[in-house]
Amino acid sequence: MHISIPQQLLLTLVVSFTVLLCQTSIKWLRGPSVVLPTTMDQLPPDQKARLHEVADSLLEIYQTLARMRFIDPEGIQKGPHDIKDLLPLYEEHGLDPSIIYLYSILPYIDTDLAGNRDFFHGGEFADFRDPEHVEQGRDPFYGDPQGDDFEAEDGPYIRPWVTPLSQLGNHQSVIIYDAREHQIWIIDQEGWSSTDQALSDVPNGEVRCANSNSFEHIPSRPAGDVLRDINRWYLTLEEIPGGGDNSGGEWSDWDLDLKGLYRENGWPDNFDGDAFQAAQARAYAASRAKYFAEEPLRAVEKYKDWFKYLDRQVRTNQEKLDTAKTKDEEWCARFDLWKAERLRKRNEDDLKKAEEEVGRLCPGGVCQRKEDPPLWELEMLRHEYKWKQESIESNGDGAEDLESDPEQVRQFRVQLRQREKSANIYRMAYEAAKADAERMCPGKTFQSATGIKSLGRQDTVTSIQFHKDAVVSLQQGVQDLREWAARLPDDAKKAREMVENDIQQHERSIKNMRDMQKRAEDWLEQHGNTE
Repeated sequence: MHISIPQQLLLTLVVSFTVLLCQTSIKWLRGPSVVLPTTMDQLPPDQKARLHEVADSLLEIYQTLARMRFIDPEGIQKGPHDIKDLLPLYEEHGLDPSIIYLYSILPYIDTDLAGNRDFFHGGEFADFRDPEHVEQGRDPFYGDPQGDDFEAEDGPYIRPWVTPLSQLGNHQSVIIYDAREHQIWIIDQEGWSSTDQALSDVPNGEVRCANSNSFEHIPSRPAGDVLRDINRWYLTLEEIPGGGDNSGGEWSDWDLDLKGLYRENGWPDNFDGDAFQAAQARAYAASRAKYFAEEPLRAVEKYKDWFKYLDRQVRTNQEKLDTAKTKDEEWCARFDLWKAERLRKRNEDDLKKAEEEVGRLCPGGVCQRKEDPPLWELEMLRHEYKWKQESIESNGDGAEDLESDPEQVRQFRVQLRQREKSANIYRMAYEAAKADAERMCPGKTFQSATGIKSLGRQDTVTSIQFHKDAVVSLQQGVQDLREWAARLPDDAKKAREMVENDIQQHERSIKNMRDMQKRAEDWLEQHGNTE
């Protein structure tokens, strides 16, 4: 059809305006030249199916972790979720409709209810209903990208159609998903390489991007395969839950044979979760008791290391004194030397006491006689079980203090139920350990076998005496400082200021110790001598 020049001009303007509008509204979308949906409703069915595969597979992993007793199933919150209040935030970050849709259907973990924050390979659970998680999702490796040019050296590296599926813990790995390619990377922050078991023999590819934050050269796999493998690795115990900074020692495979405990208790087909947790509690108590028993050996090494450090401090301050050019420099050096010599002498005394303690508790370097570990384990469990019972009693009536918010009340009751479950597990562990101790160490108690009264917290009377002794020691320190200050000449102003600062620090410490002593005395009056 023939178009007149004015019509051609009009058409050109319309097209130009449309292109400009599209570039403005989807300025983040720098991928291939494809027709992109602008809303979740326009996502094609095959892409929605891929997104549901991710959500369903992640849910299966979470349910496996719940079966393994790593998280409480009450903490799993299945999709879909109402995200309408979050849409402005998602749009502010330029998220692709595929990622927004994914965020609406993903399962999430309420870590307060689940009882654990750690996820896979030291990462943490992500919840993209939390604005902070959304924000961090644009920089999951804390690379601090600048600007909006993905090709720039320090530019952004998480495209609008890409999202993490986990958060970074204390370094270690993050799971990254690309909704366009339906690919997943498992990337170690420090090594900047894959920690995907299936790719352990696949090297990084050639870096083709100037952006130092880019991870596209790191090997990846189809998303469904990766997530199914993660679940399978848990089922086959090739991967063990925990290992992050928040899991606690009972989930540290370095100290405990968790694989063995799972297998002994029927994992995966005939799994007795309660029996596993009781065995886990016993193994952890035994590990902690062994660590506690070896504390005298560590104390000796600590004081030896401190002696080396303090000896260097004495020599350094002597050199400062020898090279002082002014009276003030001389007296500042004298003060530092005096303090270092006092600390070295105190450390020598502490080292001598620690060596005597080793001779008493760890003769020949042996801190647990081969027949005594059942008594150590029982003593540790006794205190842990007692503490868990106290946590129930102290929080049992807390629901009455909550606002009339049904969700808060529900969460409180779930958490109380979790405490009760945990106390019951420790009761089972304690009773089993007690039976073993009576059978293996007949007629013995922990104190009679070890000479140690308790592995628990200080009793109230002991705590009061500790604070009294600390006050006396600090008061003596103040007196010594004042006597030393009396020797200062008038022109040693800097040195006098240093001494006064130390006196003030001592006086603040005295006040703190007296406050803690008073609290302990009040507790003793109201509750008697407790641990």
